[in-house]
Amino acid sequence: MSLLRTGDFFYALRFLRLLTTPWNKTTAYEMGIVDGNGKVLKKAESPEEKKAYNVFHKLVFNLKRLLNKVPLGKSTLASYAAALYLIKEETGISDRKLGQILENVSGFNPHKSEAEKLNEWYLTEEGNIQEGKYALGRDIALPSTGELLAKKDTWVTISESAPAGRIFDLPVFKAKHNHTQQIIYITQEDIIR
Repeated sequence: MSLLRTGDFFYALRFLRLLTTPWNKTTAYEMGIVDGNGKVLKKAESPEEKKAYNVFHKLVFNLKRLLNKVPLGKSTLASYAAALYLIKEETGISDRKLGQILENVSGFNPHKSEAEKLNEWYLTEEGNIQEGKYALGRDIALPSTGELLAKKDTWVTISESAPAGRIFDLPVFKAKHNHTQQIIYITQEDIIR
């Protein structure tokens, strides 16, 4: 494993660990920088405080607060599935462990029965997707950077019918965004015809 890939793996694990740590168990909470809900109480000023609450922490804490506000359910699981699949692929973490992390962060437990209830309109009996052009039903971020890549109502082409992988028993498919020519990952819930 290259040094760069090792660093990416380390940060992915650090990100997941911080995301799943209860607010009252973080150093930022113990130092009085954030409250029990992650709300910032004061600016980090000393070197110790800046170590406990820096840009990385701010990013993770903002995401954690957003996840805590979202009522997770079957359609939300589908929205996060492609992103969770990428985390799974990069870290090698199991579905079971990702499910535990998701439950710790949000209280939602992604049971297989929830995944089975998702709209399977575009799937064949074998679980493959019909090849062709689809419009996106939501904005999609670039897998490598997280920046917005593909906007809702723009077109993607799926040329491989078999799933690229699975997350919580949901098939995740590779698609090419027609405008940017970038590869993105989607679930059947992300597209409309």
